[in-house]
Amino acid sequence: MHMDEPTKTTLPPFDRHAFEGMIRKSAILKQWFQPTLEGAENIPAEGGALLVSNHGNFGVDLLVLVTLFHERLGRVLRSLGDRVVFATPIFRDLARTMGVIEGEPEATVRLLQDDELVLVYPGGAKEALSAPEDVYRLQWESNRGFIRTALRAQKPIIPVAGIGNEELYVQVVSKDRVRDSRVGRLISQFLGDKYVTPLYMGLGILPFPTELHYLIGEPIHLPYGPEAADDDEIVAQLHQQVTEATQQLIYQGLDQREPVAANR
Repeated sequence: MHMDEPTKTTLPPFDRHAFEGMIRKSAILKQWFQPTLEGAENIPAEGGALLVSNHGNFGVDLLVLVTLFHERLGRVLRSLGDRVVFATPIFRDLARTMGVIEGEPEATVRLLQDDELVLVYPGGAKEALSAPEDVYRLQWESNRGFIRTALRAQKPIIPVAGIGNEELYVQVVSKDRVRDSRVGRLISQFLGDKYVTPLYMGLGILPFPTELHYLIGEPIHLPYGPEAADDDEIVAQLHQQVTEATQQLIYQGLDQREPVAANR
């Protein structure tokens, strides 16, 4: 297959009616988090784009961001989910209603080629479950797949900074301590070390009602053809550019609000 030919990957069905019903039912989230969106003009009215963002605690805020895009921009924001999400029927059904697909590169390329907006968290579980001293610090060093995906789909990358989404819970027991426990060793053995979860405190199981603010940066158009996805030097250069742009956007968002306990 030539790099510029559409991929034939089959995507799971997306039920627009069920999605909009879920959006209506999520109105309580706006009262809880008081979310705001800045830079909406940087999202194209049509056409595909790959959005990259810092990962909040457990991805709890994803539905908030999806709702903002639907209400403010009239667009569906698709996203990628970890395989663990799709291993449990109740979470799998919820994810599919939200338009989430399992994070396979071919499926992501297909969505982008179909002119969808697709959100990815390059930091993955490592960033979502990171130590308090790493709050708001991107941990994308080992993940360059999103760059290759954007190149293969020939779509721009749009940085998104989530402010408040890394403060929804307070970590009370570190990942290292959990890993040393019997349960932690079992999780590491059967699922992998990245799924060893620190212990967190919220309002019971609910997150703290932290105000959420999202900043959308200017699109980064990739000046290379799809063949560049196989060029490690180009991929590394673009990875650095996108990571730095997103990190600076996060700092900008932090500077715009009251000081928080964030290490830079």
